[in-house]
Amino acid sequence: MNWWLAGLIAGVVAYLADWVMWSKVFTKGMEAFGTFENVQARMPGMMAKSAVLALVFGELLSFIYVQFMPDLWAGPGVLGGMELASVLWLPTIALATIGGGVWYDKARPLLMAQFWAWFVRMNAAGAVVGVLVK
Repeated sequence: MNWWLAGLIAGVVAYLADWVMWSKVFTKGMEAFGTFENVQARMPGMMAKSAVLALVFGELLSFIYVQFMPDLWAGPGVLGGMELASVLWLPTIALATIGGGVWYDKARPLLMAQFWAWFVRMNAAGAVVGVLVK
């Protein structure tokens, strides 16, 4: 399968994983970080932005996977895609959210939610890219 088509599919999977994490998993205790007034009116715009960003993310992940596929320790496939996703996640998202949590005590729960949401999103998309791109 072409890397760009695999990237689009991975973007859809990343969007669904993100939706599940923020609508089903992280529902308790997040009221302190935002107002929920007029959320229904703003929801279509927020969902559209999230979808576009997820598709761009899937394309970038797929492109990077194709470039590094021969050099992955786990080799091509599901584990290779998850390896690449985890290697990209660690220095960018993980260290940034942990580092931000050091200075912003009140925002630490939100940062940790972002920490795990990105981990799930990236590994789900990495597994899809690993399966579809051979």
